[in-house]
Parts: sequence; structure tokens; C-alpha cells
Amino acid sequence: MEVYNTKFSKQADTDNFLSLPLYSPLPQQVAIVPDGTTCKEAALAVITRNIRKEDWDESFAIGDLGVMLKQYKRWKKELPRVEVFYSVSANALPPVINTMAALGCGFNCASKNEMALVLKCRVKPEKIFCVHTCKMLSHLTYARDNDVTMMTFDNEEELLKIQKYFPSARLILLFKVGESQAETNYETKFGASFEYCKFLIKKARQLELDISGISCHVASDRSNLKSISTAIEESRMLFDFACEVGCSIKLLDIGGGFPGTEKENTAPALPFETIAAAISDGLDKHFPDGCGVRIIAELGRYITGTAFGLVTNITAKKVAEDRVVYHIADTIYNSFSPDCPDAVKLAPVPLKSEESDIHPTTIYGVSCSGWDIVCKETLAKEANVGEWLYWKDHGGGAALVRFGFNGYSMYKGCYIITKSDWEELQAASTYPSMLPNTRDFI
Repeated sequence: MEVYNTKFSKQADTDNFLSLPLYSPLPQQVAIVPDGTTCKEAALAVITRNIRKEDWDESFAIGDLGVMLKQYKRWKKELPRVEVFYSVSANALPPVINTMAALGCGFNCASKNEMALVLKCRVKPEKIFCVHTCKMLSHLTYARDNDVTMMTFDNEEELLKIQKYFPSARLILLFKVGESQAETNYETKFGASFEYCKFLIKKARQLELDISGISCHVASDRSNLKSISTAIEESRMLFDFACEVGCSIKLLDIGGGFPGTEKENTAPALPFETIAAAISDGLDKHFPDGCGVRIIAELGRYITGTAFGLVTNITAKKVAEDRVVYHIADTIYNSFSPDCPDAVKLAPVPLKSEESDIHPTTIYGVSCSGWDIVCKETLAKEANVGEWLYWKDHGGGAALVRFGFNGYSMYKGCYIITKSDWEELQAASTYPSMLPNTRDFI
């Protein structure tokens, strides 16, 4: 990962910003910018630099690694006992991986490609957690061949597969808690019931496999504190049951689903600090400090959700009696996939800051599909064809369909960090060798 620095005073026209190599085919460049510079301002500089290129109108993401650092430190303040494992599927860009690796985090990988990406970033195999409970055989053997031993399961057939191809794996049993009101279908698709977990523990013991931990997504229902306490209590019960049948479990994974954006911190969802306090109380009661259990969490959107913005070009505009209609150079089949949690239809703002009237607005995607509606109904400032819209809080999932959900493709991006945040990141790093070399930007 290369880092570039420049010396310039912060100006509205960002003239001196234009030499920064922000927009790169290989998303590995980070620009150190003056304190106070925002992603939106940096994006405007990128646009200005490329404005004369007639074929340059694709959408791109721009991220501030300093925001990621702030979210990480916020987590460690509220839940200091819980280790961070970064969920690569939230944002698989190399600068993101390098930043989290430097902070000493582990990594959750859901595919062979994600494991390969993290290993390429010089992360040790013991810091990688394969979180797919129904792994393709080629992915399982890739983990085996690269010493990625920690992995989840939630069914008997997966146990039999692991026994045959990777019997030395360290298994983490994923269970679902009660009747969760989670906003996604994750707990419908994955996880075993409490009673089935008991069967799987005994089955693993019979197959002489190593169950090393229990996993559940305690914050999957962010509107209900009771579900959090229930998840931790039932985790303790499964620990005790495993001990009774002769298994020694020393790891608890409290999962993911933690709020990372402003929208996710508003009613009916509970704010992060409230969720963290409930988790801390539950851990103190059932897994007190000094009990010998390692506790981890899977953080994805919480880290990157607010760190990235998405920039899209307006390709067409239609003015109707009751609304303004735009067509943009992106689509629900890429950055605005309705299956991704960040595709929340936030009202975009024109990248340029000139005052303009606010109108009822509909925004269509670039494809010919009649279903390609990015925003059916929103209020937005008026803009013109050829101008750019900025979508904030787009860094965890939705924008990354373009980058490759679960690591299957790659896309362009731009990255910044302020001078103060860069110095703070260096000071906070457990593995500073994972960070860019200072010679790159002197």
C-alpha cells in the first residue's frame, strides 16, 4: 500500500489537491490530507482532476481510514475485553485490510478469495477465522492447505465433511438465539437451534473433532436488550453442556450486526453504547474476567459504514410536474443492491456545494431493467446532467458489491487520511510494519 502526502492549504477549489493520485486502477493508494478534509471534499478534487476526460463518468467510492480508526477505538473503550475480528465481506479493499491488520485485528473470511486476499496482506493464518458454516469443498481444502484452522459449522453434514478433509480444524459452533427479530435473513439461513447444538456437540465428540468455541450474533436484534442477555446466557449453557460431555471450549464469538451508521443508531434500533453496556453486563455475569475464555466479535459495517462515501454521475434528468427524475451511472445490480444492508436509500447531495432548490426526487439506475430504481421517493437538491451526487455512509456492503462481495471481483476506489489521524494510527498500531512506509510520503 502506497501513501502520498502533499503540502497545501485547504481551499475551496482544491487546486493543489489535483496532483494526488487518488483515483487508481489498483485500490491501494492513500493520500494524507490536511486536518478537517472530508471525503466529500476529496471526491470533489478527484472529479476536478478528471473533469476533462469524456469517458470518465463511472461511480467510485472514497474512504477515510481515520473514521475506521475512530470506530475501532470507540469499540475498545466500550468493550475492552472483546477482540476485534474484521469481517472482510463488509469491505475487502487492501487499504482497509492493512489498517485493521496494523491495529492487531483478526479477520473473518467467508470464501477462498477472502482468505487469499488477507493472506496476501501478510496476515498470519492464526488470525483468520473462516466463518462460512456450509463451505465449498475447495474452500475448505484451501483453508487446510494454508493453515487456517478456525472455522464455523452448524450442521452434521459439515462435521462429516470436515472430519474427512480437515480433521485438525478448530471448530466454532454457530447457534441462533430464540425468535430473533433481526433485520436480515442471516439467522434464517445460518445457525443451529439450542437443542440441535447439543446434538452437534456430542456428534463432534464422537467424531473426535475439536470444538473450540461457540458463536452467536448477540446484536442481530438491535431493538431488544433481552435478546442480548439471552444470547450470552444460552452461550454459557452450551459451554457448560460441552464441558459435561468432555469438550474443552475456550472461545466465545459474540458475532456481528453492530450499528455503524447514524440511521442504524436511531429508533427502534438501540444506540451502540446501550448495546455495548448490555453485552458488558452479560459477559461480566456469565463470562467474568479471568474465566479463561477468549471473547471475539465480528465487526464489518460498524467499522467501515461511515468511513466511505459513494460518488455517482448523473446521466439524464427529467422534470415532471411533481418531481425531478434522475438517471445515474450506477444500479441496484451493483452499488445499490437491495440485498445489501447499506442500500438504505439515503438522500444524496450534489457534490458541489452551491445552493439549489429541494424537490421530490426519483433516481433510476443505469440499466434497462424496469426494476432498477435506486430511490423511488426522496427529497434532494436539484442538480444537472453531468454533475455528481454524493452518498454518505456507503462503506459496508452496498458499495462493495462493486468491489466484490465475498471477494469475487475488484473495483476502483480512493482513500484519504488526515495528518493527525495518520499519526494517531501509527501510535495505535500493534503491527506498524503493516502500515505504509513513511518514506512513501516524505
